[in-house]
Amino acid sequence: MLDNCLLLNSYFDYNVRIWRIPMKTATIRLFILFCTVALSLAAFADDQDKATKEIKKITSISVDSNMRAIVNRTMADMLKAKRLDLVKERQDMNLNYGDLFLAQQLAASGVKMDDIAAQLKSGKTMLDIANANHANWKEINSDAKKLNKKIDDNIEKSFTDAKKQAALNMADDYDAKADKVPADSNISKDEYAEAQARYTHLHEASGAALPTGDANGINQGPGVPPAVASGGKH
Repeated sequence: MLDNCLLLNSYFDYNVRIWRIPMKTATIRLFILFCTVALSLAAFADDQDKATKEIKKITSISVDSNMRAIVNRTMADMLKAKRLDLVKERQDMNLNYGDLFLAQQLAASGVKMDDIAAQLKSGKTMLDIANANHANWKEINSDAKKLNKKIDDNIEKSFTDAKKQAALNMADDYDAKADKVPADSNISKDEYAEAQARYTHLHEASGAALPTGDANGINQGPGVPPAVASGGKH
């Protein structure tokens, strides 16, 4: 009787161990999967945050009409688009240059511009639309950084050759004063200050005389647009 009990106990213990092995393996796999998903979401959020910062830099530097002309030309060159087409798209959808860049990125990935316009009219933001269409934030961040680098290069060049910039605008029939939409003022005070610091840094790097610009804090004082003074919109 005792032998039978010991035999039964050994059999039970063996089966429990066999059952525990796949359960332990499944738990480990589930933990690894959870960690992988968590890391992926963190990386996605980080890419989006970086891209958003670069996009806001495009928007804030465009508050100044002189800089807006350079942003327009630089973006048109990068996208291989016509300068006035970009102006029209901005006016039709009330997009600042940062959001226009994002819209162009989505269009390049297959999203129709008409669909973007319709969603904007329904009250969605460009950020909402980008996330709904599974935007590749890592690629967008990379392209936005490249665009900002080219914008900086062209701004610095413009300080030393303002006549060339004016000639390019005239040749393209581009008027920075006409290239303006309400959304251009949707920046915060901090973003505005960063744009002024960027402007000043590029001017000092060029070693040229400071030109006049409607958002140039050195020449004309703070001159903060109304929307900025109230904190802007995002």
